Amino acid sequence: MKNRRNFGDLPTGVKILSSVGVAGAAALAIGITGLMSLSKASSAADKIYEHNLLSVSALGDARAAAITARLDTANLMLATDAASTQKYSAAFKTDAAAFETALDAYRAASTTDVTVDALQQDWDEYVEAVQNKLIPAAEAGDTATWTKVRTDTVVPLMEKIGTNVESLLAAENKEAVTADAAARDAYRDSRTLSIGLMVGGLLLAGLIGQLVSRSIVRSLRKVEEVAEALADGDLTHRTGLTSGDEPGRMGRALDTAVDRLRSTVSTINNSATDLAAATEEISATAEQIAGSATETSRQAAAVSNTAGEVSASVTTVSAGGEEMAAAIREISQNASEAARVATEAVTAANATSVTMNQLSVSSAEIGNVIKVITSIAEQTNLLALNATIEAARAGEAGKGFAVVASEVKDLAQETAKATEEISRRVEAIQSDAGGAVSAIEMITDVITRISDFQTTIASAVEEQTATTAEMNRSVTEAAGGTMEISQTITGVADAAHHTSEGVAHTRQATAELARMSGDLTSLVATFKY
Repeated sequence: MKNRRNFGDLPTGVKILSSVGVAGAAALAIGITGLMSLSKASSAADKIYEHNLLSVSALGDARAAAITARLDTANLMLATDAASTQKYSAAFKTDAAAFETALDAYRAASTTDVTVDALQQDWDEYVEAVQNKLIPAAEAGDTATWTKVRTDTVVPLMEKIGTNVESLLAAENKEAVTADAAARDAYRDSRTLSIGLMVGGLLLAGLIGQLVSRSIVRSLRKVEEVAEALADGDLTHRTGLTSGDEPGRMGRALDTAVDRLRSTVSTINNSATDLAAATEEISATAEQIAGSATETSRQAAAVSNTAGEVSASVTTVSAGGEEMAAAIREISQNASEAARVATEAVTAANATSVTMNQLSVSSAEIGNVIKVITSIAEQTNLLALNATIEAARAGEAGKGFAVVASEVKDLAQETAKATEEISRRVEAIQSDAGGAVSAIEMITDVITRISDFQTTIASAVEEQTATTAEMNRSVTEAAGGTMEISQTITGVADAAHHTSEGVAHTRQATAELARMSGDLTSLVATFKY
């Protein structure tokens, strides 16, 4: 059941193609089988040609060469001169070579179990007897010896050669008959298989075609029944199809359409009933609206007078708002200017701070140079001391050198004192520069705070300006709104008048709706659901 249901769910095109496909597969199988049979027949023919026909042809060539050799040996004694003898002797050698060539070709082509060893041995003995005994006797004109060798040796060997060739030919014929029988058996097997595939494919294709036809027709009949019932206004019939093919999907779609139509008809019937009831309610409501419209017209006149008084008050408030907005804009301009000046002061202070920091860095570099000079002065003083010691050791000869060393030492000590003084001054400059940087940073911080305060004030003023503008706009809109209210109230009075007129039309429309409701009820009554 499951397989049949799965087959039923297949599309109709696939079902139809399945039967065609089975027939096609059978035809393809038959074709393949035929091709295989032809291939086997061709192989068998090639085998017969290569293994039998070529072998038989080679044996025929060998037999012809042997016969020709036998005739040439006979002609040796018939030769009348030495030249003729040499001619037939050379011809025999050619015949012997042709026999060997044919025998080699047979060995290459033959597949029989019969060997050519005996034939080869008899031929070798034959050739040896002719070349070593028969030809020399013919050349010497020794007829008795030629006749004896031919009778006792050559002729018996030639008969054995002929017998061996016939045996080989018989073996080749036997193998050819066997190959032919095998080819005929293969043909009969292929024919039987092709017929079986053809009959089986036709039966299977017919069976699938019958199943497909029955499935489609049964589904279409159910669809036809529902369609005829629908044409008669009967919405109670269903196809009940569940298959996944096209007729099944069409049946389910038709069932869905009938269900929706039944639901629609039922809804229309209910709506017609509700429409009749609603028509009565509309009629009663129209009478109430007519009374309400008259009262609305009376009250609208009173509201219009009050709206005029409100409009005058709002206009006065709008003028005061404009004056306050002008004062706030002036405050905003002053606050913005103060914020700009504070920003410039912060910028100048930052530039001064950068300069003082650069001065501190330069002072530090001077200190490093002074340290180098101090180190050189210490080394010079040490060298002067060593020179003084060496001059003292030299005695009288070193006095002049001692004076110079003393001068160098004094100069080194003065240099050291001067560098210490410069170092103290540089440290004082660095300390003062650090204090100045700290003071500038404090000034910058104060100015920044002032700038922030000014920015806050400017923002607040901007917000107040926006608020005042919004108030002025709202008051202006309120003034315009009061005028619109007055106009609207007048429009309300007119609308109330028109409403009274519309109620009369509503009464007419209500009567038409009641008639339409009756028509819908009559139309739905024609359906069975």
